[in-house]
Amino acid sequence: MSLSIRWRLTLWIAVALILTLTAIFLSLRFALGRILTDDLDEELSQDLGQLSAHIAIGGSLDEDALASMIETAGFLTVIRDTDGNVLAASPGLDPGPLDLNGDERRDIVEGSETVARTVEVGDEDVRVRSARLLLGRDVAGIVQVGESAEAIGQVMGALTVIFITEGVGVAVLALMAGYWLSRSALKPVEGITILAAEIEASDLTRRIAAAGKPTEVQRLADTFDAMLARLDAAFRQQRDFVMDVSHELRTPLTALRGNLDVLLMDERLDGETRTQLDRMSAEVGRLIRLTSNLLYMAHADAGRELDRRPVELDALCLEVLRHSKDLRPDATLRLGHQAQVAVLGDRDLLKQVILNLVDNGLKYSAPGGQVTLSLYQDETDVRVVVEDSGPGIPHDQLGRIFERYHRGPDSHVRAPGGAGIGLAISRWIARAHGGDILVRSETGRGSAFTVVLPLEPVRADDIRPEERRDSLA
Repeated sequence: MSLSIRWRLTLWIAVALILTLTAIFLSLRFALGRILTDDLDEELSQDLGQLSAHIAIGGSLDEDALASMIETAGFLTVIRDTDGNVLAASPGLDPGPLDLNGDERRDIVEGSETVARTVEVGDEDVRVRSARLLLGRDVAGIVQVGESAEAIGQVMGALTVIFITEGVGVAVLALMAGYWLSRSALKPVEGITILAAEIEASDLTRRIAAAGKPTEVQRLADTFDAMLARLDAAFRQQRDFVMDVSHELRTPLTALRGNLDVLLMDERLDGETRTQLDRMSAEVGRLIRLTSNLLYMAHADAGRELDRRPVELDALCLEVLRHSKDLRPDATLRLGHQAQVAVLGDRDLLKQVILNLVDNGLKYSAPGGQVTLSLYQDETDVRVVVEDSGPGIPHDQLGRIFERYHRGPDSHVRAPGGAGIGLAISRWIARAHGGDILVRSETGRGSAFTVVLPLEPVRADDIRPEERRDSLA
């Protein structure tokens, strides 16, 4: 899973701080350990000097004298001859761990060097320092003195516990501080993101206007505002073009449709001519619906306000049935259940929704198929249902059929000539009325589109008589 920039910055800040503290701790631990070890070595050097002086004053390596001298010493002591053999040792001390190898003995005897090392005696770490023993000018043996190094280990252990304990707290604080810093740094960018997500194609007039923000953020916001301005201009030109073309096309198409209908009224027409005129009238009707959809699409982009009036949906369904029954002579369009119900809405837009759905059902139905237009009412909703016996919609296409200009992969074969905007416009109209469009489809068994509209109280007196007469004509 990819982390957000905020969390990446937080983790980088926390990791950088933890690594820095770890480096400081390791350096401090090494330096403190070295200082404590050097202090202990210095103390052992002084013990070596005192013991060597006492032995030199005695002038011999008499074992009884050495044993007596060692007993009064306050530190571990081992006295060896030049070959490394033990002459005397502190009571109870096993001198084995303090043995010297040949190179160490030679360095001590011949080079007057002291050798310091830490050895384990029993269960305890002991720091041992070894030096040659002089009697007069002759090297008589080797003196070893030692003291426990457990204190150094305890100090190092306590320091480690303190670092781990406080390190966990520092890590938590680092995460909190890093999150706060990254949030503060990215807050202007987050504001731009939220505003950009709110801006839709229907409203490109909003601007981010990030004056006073950090330079990088302001530069990003200015660039985004400039892009929005260009998009707004392009969308306005496109919307105006679609609206103008739609208006210009509707008038001649309507006139052409009227002339064709007049010609079809002539009873003297032969069968072939009537068939051709019927086809021409159907195609002109399809062009009229297409231009209407384009016009409504432009209105949707422009944020058109609905002309809400009482609309008798049952009468509107009858009107759509009358206009659409001849679209597919080889398919049947029939009325199903018809409730008598009126809603508040834009009559032209609601008619366009039903026309689009019926037109789709007829286009996608096979010859001999059937499309059923039904109207239902319950306590809160009104449902206009258009069912067809077509091939159905593949499951992977259901989520995209309401996108503008989207057409299924084989829609050009099943229903040529579609522009892919009818369902998008229908959903916009339904949602503009406070409802929605639902679809249920099964491949090979047809589809059912349901327009759900809220049921609002409408008085019969509110319906204009001319609308009632027009719809039932």
